[in-house]
Amino acid sequence: MLFNSVAFAIFLPIVAVIYFLLEAGGKSHTISNVWLIAASYFYYMYADVRYGLLLLAVTLVSYGSGYLMRYMVHETRMKKKLLILTVVLLIGTLFFFKYAGLLSSLMNEDRALRIILPVGISFYIFQSLTYVFEIYQGKTEAAPSFISYAAFASFFPVLLSGPIEKSSHLLPQFEERHLFDYQRIRHGLIRMAYGYFLKLVLASRLAIAVDLIYDNYMDVTGYQLLLATCLYSVQIFCDFASYSTIAIGVAEILGFRLSENFTQPFFTDSCASFWRHWHITLNNWFRDYVYIPLGGNRKGTFRKYLNVFIVFTLSGMWHGADITYILWGMLSGLFQIMEALIAPLRARFPRWLKVFFTFMLFTFSMFLFRSEDIEQAFFIIGRVFTGFDVSSVLTTSLFDLGLGVFNLLYLAAGLVVLLIYDIVNERTGDAAAYIVSRRTPVRWLIYYLFVVMILGSASIGAQQFIYFQF
Repeated sequence: MLFNSVAFAIFLPIVAVIYFLLEAGGKSHTISNVWLIAASYFYYMYADVRYGLLLLAVTLVSYGSGYLMRYMVHETRMKKKLLILTVVLLIGTLFFFKYAGLLSSLMNEDRALRIILPVGISFYIFQSLTYVFEIYQGKTEAAPSFISYAAFASFFPVLLSGPIEKSSHLLPQFEERHLFDYQRIRHGLIRMAYGYFLKLVLASRLAIAVDLIYDNYMDVTGYQLLLATCLYSVQIFCDFASYSTIAIGVAEILGFRLSENFTQPFFTDSCASFWRHWHITLNNWFRDYVYIPLGGNRKGTFRKYLNVFIVFTLSGMWHGADITYILWGMLSGLFQIMEALIAPLRARFPRWLKVFFTFMLFTFSMFLFRSEDIEQAFFIIGRVFTGFDVSSVLTTSLFDLGLGVFNLLYLAAGLVVLLIYDIVNERTGDAAAYIVSRRTPVRWLIYYLFVVMILGSASIGAQQFIYFQF
């Protein structure tokens, strides 16, 4: 079920109203948590009933492992063995769905396995693993009941594309009472509206231009390919940040606090800083459970750089079963290492230039991320460097990007709104709260602006979020 679908517009109010009634009328949270579990499984199985069985299996394995570590296994060595077994089972499941088809095709292309990647599996397996890791490290208590844990493991706002929440942050919230609160719901609705704005007004229109050029990549100039990839950098930000923003808004309406996943990454002036602002919860997961256990920066400069390279290579593998994603991850790690090596030289540059270089390095990595295979990626990179000429810059019109005058102007206006919103968010820390604090005429003018721009994009249709494929 897509956030940007009619089905979800019906689903969410029903879930919220019944949840608030149960919370207001019950003395315990069990019934309301059962309702959230039922709603979450319905949401997840809306596309395929079999998905629910996999989610239940992951939930049982991670809960059982945490329970054994907390109450039954006390010896450190046995706890470690149990942890390793759990990681092998869950990561092995993820590896199977992501890589079994690719590996079988390499061995026998005619008899390759046809395996459907369940939507969201990367996200809820990583979130479930946070519970196991934190129990092992003694950072959190065991879930008070299986019902609470199942509600945490299947919570529908974060189920398909995050944010990837730590159990110590989200799990205790299922033991809190969440009643109807107008101020909180209004703030959540503004977050949701901004998320829909990012998806419908910006990402969907940028996709038209990007797809047009990439679908004809052999017949366009290097400049056009570079332009399309720059637009894709903005598109994937708007697309993924939109899902995270809507998810945060939906959870807030229900009374839950989720972690921020994007905080103005294009305002950063280094690759290292960029990844602290982009897909924050995934990068924090790799930092806490891969980078630090490998030694982090505690074992010398070389080991630090090697650990960074390993983390980003694994991040590339997490994104998909294709050499393009693995090379993208490796390249993202190398950019950070190179940046650290030339730090004294970079310090001489003005900040605006470092921001520009950071964006362009990210965009260069997007040649790999956006391409369908490695051959296409290398062709496009070669065309950008060998087929770039001044005449194509002068002759290429923005009106040739498949948008038409109306959509191009709409997109330009949307980008201005995005810039203003992000500037406000950067300075205040909460643009939605800033909007709420404005005078009534100004506040309602902003509301109408979002609603009109979103409704004006309805004709584009409901498009799947990019990160559903991961």
